[in-house]
Amino acid sequence: MSTIDRRTFLLAGALAAAGVGLAGCTFPTDWVRLEASAVESLRRRIRGTVLVSGDGGFTEAWMPRNGRYADTVPQLAVRVADDRDVATCLSWSAEQGLPIAVRGGGHSYGGLSTTRGLVIDLSQLSDVDVGSDGLMTVGGAATNADVLEATVGSDWLLPAGTCLSVCVGGLALGGGIGYHSRWAGLTSDHLRSARVVTADGEVVDASADEHPDLFWALRGGTGGTFGVVTEFRFDAARVPRDDIVYYRFAWTGADAALAVLVELDRIQQSAPAEFIASAGVQATPVGDDGPRAAMDVFVRGQFLGSEEDFRAIVAPLLEAAEPSTTDVRVEPFWEVAPRFTNPASENHSWGDISRYADAPLPEAALARVVDLLADAPSRSATTNVQFWMIGWVGGPVIDAVGRTDTAYVHRGMTSLLRPTPVWANLTDASLVADLEEWTAAAIDVLDPHTPRESYQNFPNRAIEDWEAQYFAENLERLREVKSTWDPRGVFASAQGITPSA
Repeated sequence: MSTIDRRTFLLAGALAAAGVGLAGCTFPTDWVRLEASAVESLRRRIRGTVLVSGDGGFTEAWMPRNGRYADTVPQLAVRVADDRDVATCLSWSAEQGLPIAVRGGGHSYGGLSTTRGLVIDLSQLSDVDVGSDGLMTVGGAATNADVLEATVGSDWLLPAGTCLSVCVGGLALGGGIGYHSRWAGLTSDHLRSARVVTADGEVVDASADEHPDLFWALRGGTGGTFGVVTEFRFDAARVPRDDIVYYRFAWTGADAALAVLVELDRIQQSAPAEFIASAGVQATPVGDDGPRAAMDVFVRGQFLGSEEDFRAIVAPLLEAAEPSTTDVRVEPFWEVAPRFTNPASENHSWGDISRYADAPLPEAALARVVDLLADAPSRSATTNVQFWMIGWVGGPVIDAVGRTDTAYVHRGMTSLLRPTPVWANLTDASLVADLEEWTAAAIDVLDPHTPRESYQNFPNRAIEDWEAQYFAENLERLREVKSTWDPRGVFASAQGITPSA
């Protein structure tokens, strides 16, 4: 079998494993024919591991968590061991004419961590060290689980996300929101410096004192855009010493969903930074009472204060709709914090579009969202629609940083709204189209009442003006930084910042 025939065979096997057939189709236009000798030359230069289809660990080194992009199969993945390996991958891929993608945990909502060329897999760079002064050194692919393990029970916290398998690097480079952001700030706001392998293979430290333009861009300009960050240094937040309040309330039905969304939205306009909440509504299988009764609703969060003060804040919410279940606990911080983490779920597909809000939504708009949930295209356990109102994104701590002080522009917001369709991999294309149409309809409802801004860490390729929605007035400066650090567009993707003209 010739080299090319073998590569074709191996690719076919990888695509078949991902549920994608090759019969009757041709290779994509960006496919570069790669000789086996070129791969062997790379193996000799790499301290880590070079993987091609058929090798153990190949799929794990590139497969995106969002299954809708499982057909973007690389020719090879390199599990790098250090900065030098990263630089070698960049120079070798340029020699071969291969596009590259940088992968930490593979959680890019838009499938931007894979490519048909070479995937640089950072998963081995996962060490976490916490100093007695709260200075944290975090490997480029350390996960939320790694950071939690290193800090739990200590005096220090890095405000991060909820999914344990998400890498802190990707989170921080796009801003970084989670259940602790409102009182402790964004992940990126705690970044002191970063070690970066640039497009030219140079290793630099970016901070407020060294390469401040790059440092500015790394705090919200998204990952895999300006270079490969192999190590972060964060100033951690000090955890509360007093007990805090954990809470979760649940309801069912469309009437409760509307009342909860309206009232929580009002509360979040003026709530203190110590009050953190998110609400979720999911369409569930229809029973005898019809589709409007078939909705699960919940609000959960924490309050860094007394139970008495907490109950005063949520009283209007509980008066608007009486919960079917109530869970309120006053406990030490490290008893509460792990409850806001989730293990990695089984690989599936999703297509949510986020939209920030900076003022209360009209009740009529939220009523229309609830109507859309009642008309859900699917309500199964694996394929359904949800609506999230996330209150982690605003308040005096986050807003103490100006909109142009870092690349993360979305200051002055009160919530992040997420109409979210999820579906099992290999779901019929017509149903997927219905789910995407449902999402577009929900965004159309929100559009007149919200600034046209979306969270760059929840990318969706359906957003046509994504540069403006992700970066707003910071876009031109980001392009200038791109021109300085990656003028040839080595780090390119379907939603990657391009150099200025």
